[in-house]
Amino acid sequence: MPKKAISLPAWQSPNIEPKRKFKFMLVFGDIPAWVVKSAARPNVSVSEGAKHNFLSHEFKFPGRVTWNDIDITLVDPIDPVMSLPMFQIIEKAGYILPSTWTNDNEGWKKSLSKRKFATDNLGNIQVKMIDSDGQAVETWTLYNAWVKTVDYSDLDYSSEELTEIKVTISYDWATIDHV
Repeated sequence: MPKKAISLPAWQSPNIEPKRKFKFMLVFGDIPAWVVKSAARPNVSVSEGAKHNFLSHEFKFPGRVTWNDIDITLVDPIDPVMSLPMFQIIEKAGYILPSTWTNDNEGWKKSLSKRKFATDNLGNIQVKMIDSDGQAVETWTLYNAWVKTVDYSDLDYSSEELTEIKVTISYDWATIDHV
């Protein structure tokens, strides 16, 4: 009598490849992908909108959708230096140092612009998860993204850690594409 074939559970199949945290690429302006240490994927929140009470019951209705800021951590190598390009992103968006104002104080008339941040400066930021062949299997695209915070790491004589730059990105919405 022939042996009956035993089907394997899905996770025992050699064809299954789970997404792995360390297999990702970040497309972020002109920042080289290899200096990226970590990046968050977008998160979305739905507020609790209106409530309606009827007899002894409370009924809740969804409110607004909010896309939460994401954090990115970059290593700050000597070549190419990352601290200067991060500062230049802020300058390209319209920030003018008070020390560069003209005698007529022309600098105070200018301010930061979302268009200069999002469209002219950074473009659409993407977080791409890749498979073992380096192909994108999930791509998050952040629209109208702008740099909200640049946090240069502390220096410490007692530490041998790499210096880092933590960047918080704010954006209007995101899309996800699966291959």
